[in-house]
Amino acid sequence: MVTDLLELDLLRTFVLAVDLDSFARAAEQVSRSQSAVSLQMQRLEEISGQQLFVKQGRGWQLTAAGEILLSYARQILDLNQQAIQALTATHIAGKVKLGLPADFAESGLPVVLAQFAAVHPQMEVEVTLDRQTLLLQQLQSGKLDVILSFGKEIPAAAIPLGYLPIRWIGNTNKNIAQLQPLPLLLFEPPCVFRSIGLAALEKAKRTWRPALTSGSVAGMWAAAQAGLGITIRTEIGLPAGCVALPASSGLPALPDVAVYMLTYKKTPSPAVKRLIDILYNTIEAQVKDITKNSHKKAPRRTRGHV
Repeated sequence: MVTDLLELDLLRTFVLAVDLDSFARAAEQVSRSQSAVSLQMQRLEEISGQQLFVKQGRGWQLTAAGEILLSYARQILDLNQQAIQALTATHIAGKVKLGLPADFAESGLPVVLAQFAAVHPQMEVEVTLDRQTLLLQQLQSGKLDVILSFGKEIPAAAIPLGYLPIRWIGNTNKNIAQLQPLPLLLFEPPCVFRSIGLAALEKAKRTWRPALTSGSVAGMWAAAQAGLGITIRTEIGLPAGCVALPASSGLPALPDVAVYMLTYKKTPSPAVKRLIDILYNTIEAQVKDITKNSHKKAPRRTRGHV
């Protein structure tokens, strides 16, 4: 039986000995004599209460217990390294530059910033809320480190976060979807939601008119809340007073849209990588939650096609 805590020093030597297939080479790596390494392995067997090695010819191989310990040893050493990196990272100063559509400003951004600040309290976060085309331009010029984006497809260099249903969104007035022509609250082109929505209406031979054209997501939400018309967006950041219209509204079904991240550097700095990890965990969970609830009430849709 295990009689003591597994010491990290013993586990490091154990993993090295297995990876190098030699006590002698492991001894060189840890700056010890071969006999000292052998004593370390004996100590590890005493602590674990198991035989970890068995002789095989002039060498040795792991027993079943040794294989089990090897798997856990790798995990323990990896977690130890992660803990050290996380604690060290709290002293890193500098700036990370994040760009994202305004849809995420109130829904995911506060969580992301809070978690990042807890890990990197000395880091300055510069947030840019803007249109996707402008965010991409700033990323390509190095003015941003990472951006969140929507798209019909996920680019090869992107980090995918999932797919969201595109919805017709208005206020609680159920009759607005029946108006002819349909009053639309549109984002200025180019806009993936605008092009997808207008293509769907054209295919359904449904007439429409622009009730509002805006470069601001907040402006479109405000117009939808006021009942000026219907906009085309996902349910990310959907404010109070706005609702996604059900299939019974008679409006054509819309496809899903991809949500993904793009980074300026293929190998980001540790701080940017940590921001990416937090963004991934936060936004992916949000996307999954919205998709699960939305598909229960929305018309059937396709993915990646208009």
